[in-house]
Amino acid sequence: MEPEIRRKIVGNFLKQRRQKAALTQQDVAKHLSYTSPQFVSNWERGISLPPMDVLPRLAELYRVSSKDMIEVMSKYQDQVVKLHKKQLVELFRKGARG
Repeated sequence: MEPEIRRKIVGNFLKQRRQKAALTQQDVAKHLSYTSPQFVSNWERGISLPPMDVLPRLAELYRVSSKDMIEVMSKYQDQVVKLHKKQLVELFRKGARG
């Protein structure tokens, strides 16, 4: 479930912004000194997140304001916290029944 949230919020945002900037995944990887575009693909598919120290460079490359980048990452974190809270509530409900 968490990778799906990551893909929907962060991955889609990064993919749309990369495409709007007319960059390929290879272009981005090269600008960030990554050896493979697989890193960028993984971010866009929700498999992983870009390292925090890469976010300012991505924002600059994609011509995204720092505010927008921070908002997307914050929205993702909020959704993950909600998911974890829901999972904890379910665990405690099951534990109370057992």
